[in-house]
Amino acid sequence: MNDTTIGFALLGIALVVVLGVVFIIASRGGPAGERPKPPPGVHMPGPSFLPVVLSVGAALLAAGFAFRGEWSLANPFLAVPGLLVFVAGAASWVRAANHEWREAEHGSHDDGPAH
Repeated sequence: MNDTTIGFALLGIALVVVLGVVFIIASRGGPAGERPKPPPGVHMPGPSFLPVVLSVGAALLAAGFAFRGEWSLANPFLAVPGLLVFVAGAASWVRAANHEWREAEHGSHDDGPAH
């Protein structure tokens, strides 16, 4: 094992630890009270994990282009899964946004009278 491999392994472990700490802090939540609601007529989307999925796919794809062989365009073991995750995340996000748009258009939420 050479120094570069050890460096990348340490960088990967540090990244996983930092993301784990951020996830733990973010998932603790606040006080057990009721969340404030937006004013009538304002639609706020619910929380979603899809931006994180898209970011992971983009990071894998970028790593595939960065950590490639001397005569190749990309590392297929990183770029192909990254592309698949990125495309699946983008398609899911568009699908969820379309579903949310249809719910908002058909008035399944009670924001009061329409304008």
